[in-house]
Amino acid sequence: MQWCFSTLGCPEASLPEAFALASEFFIPAIELRSLQNTVELPKLFAESGWSPPVVRDLAAHHHVRLASAGSSFKLISPEASERAALTEFCAWADALDIPFVRIFGGGKWSVPLTDADFQMAIQNLDWWRAEKSARGWRLELLLETHDAFAASEPCLHLNRRLAQPLNLIWDSHHTWRFGGEKPAETWRQIGPLVRHVHFKDSMDKPSARHPYTYVLCGQGQMPLGDIIAILRGNNFKGGVSLEWEKLWHPYLAPLSTALDGLRKLPWFLPLTPRAASPVSVRAA
Repeated sequence: MQWCFSTLGCPEASLPEAFALASEFFIPAIELRSLQNTVELPKLFAESGWSPPVVRDLAAHHHVRLASAGSSFKLISPEASERAALTEFCAWADALDIPFVRIFGGGKWSVPLTDADFQMAIQNLDWWRAEKSARGWRLELLLETHDAFAASEPCLHLNRRLAQPLNLIWDSHHTWRFGGEKPAETWRQIGPLVRHVHFKDSMDKPSARHPYTYVLCGQGQMPLGDIIAILRGNNFKGGVSLEWEKLWHPYLAPLSTALDGLRKLPWFLPLTPRAASPVSVRAA
C-alpha cells in the first residue's frame, strides 16, 4: 500500500507546503484536490509557475510523488462546458505524469439511477476515451464511489454496460455509511476494479452539512482496521489516502493534527522517505 493524503485537508497550503507536510509525516504520496483555497488547479499552477519540471524537482526534493488528482466532472451531467473543463484538467494532469484523475458519477444517493442516466455516463466515457486516444494521454479516469454511485451495484451495473472497464476510487466511508455495505462485502464486489482508496472516520452526530460528523481516525464508528486488513490481505498496491475534507468542513482540525493522530494508530505503518519506492510522479 502507498499511504497518501488529499490536499482537500490543507486547502490553504501551497504546493511546496503540501509536499513538505507529506515529507514531515513520512507519507510518500499526495493526491491533488485543492490548494490555496481553490480547486481550479490548472489555472493555479500556471499562475504560480508550477510547471512540470518545477513540480518534478519539488517531488524529488521531498521524496513525495503525485498519486492522483481530483476533478469535479460528473458522468451524469447536462453541462457541455464540463467536457471542456475535464479536457483542460486531464491535459494538465498528464503533463505532470499524474497517473489517475478522479471523476464523479453524479446524481444523488436518494434518487435511483435511470437507464437514461447510464446512457449519458456511457456517452461521456466514450467521448473521453476518444479524446485520450487522439491526444495520446497516458492517465486513467477513476470513478469514485460517491453520490448515486456510493455503493457497489451502480458501479458494477455501469461497468457491465461498458466495452472496457472503468476502474474505481473506493471511498470506503461512502460505501459503508451510504451504501450500508461492510468493507469485506464491498471488496468482494468491486475489489478487482479498485486502484485507489479514500478513508476517513465519522460518528452519528449531525454537522452543518451531513447527518454525521467527521472525526479523527480511530475516534468514530468507521471500521478502518477492517479496511486496512482487507487491503493488506489482498496485497493492494495502490494509494490509500486520508481524505480530510477541511475545505468543505471548516470545523475540522488542521490536517497536521489528523496526520499526527493517524500515525499513532496500530495499523498505520508509514514509510520513511529513504525507504519509499523510487520517486516518480507517475506510478509504475
